[in-house]
Amino acid sequence: MIVLKNFERSARLAELRVSYKRRAKTEPGQLTMPFACTTPQTAEEYLRSIWDEDRFDYAEDFLVLCLNTSLEPLGWVRVSSGGQNQVAVDPRVIFGVALQTAAASIIVAHNHPSGRVEPSAEDRAVTKRLREAGAIIGVQLIDHIILSRVAAYSFADREPF
Repeated sequence: MIVLKNFERSARLAELRVSYKRRAKTEPGQLTMPFACTTPQTAEEYLRSIWDEDRFDYAEDFLVLCLNTSLEPLGWVRVSSGGQNQVAVDPRVIFGVALQTAAASIIVAHNHPSGRVEPSAEDRAVTKRLREAGAIIGVQLIDHIILSRVAAYSFADREPF
């Protein structure tokens, strides 16, 4: 028989802090409508509105954007920060966020401080792993977007799943 000591203490998970921005920017006095990420272009627009611009050229960040069945953002989390040319990506953390928010689908994104948005072999491998993991648990990976300050690369546009 295996006895787990201090199980109650060790079984607690750290709370994930999900940020929310569900409405599109509008002019003062206008009503806002829910914002849906229905195309790579609208997803890029949303991502640029939440990205920390001060970090764009400094370090790679990896974000997960959680979506409902209407492709409206439920929330987003920066799941990892790295150096100038790499960032660690842990599918368990990404799908932990997705499950916590009851997301139907996700979009992941990271930036390239170099300014070049062409995906690396590792970017392609991460995308494949996330797509396969999402299929198993029923949370679809809609897109993986690579951003620079002036350009973007959408896997959904250029390398359809």
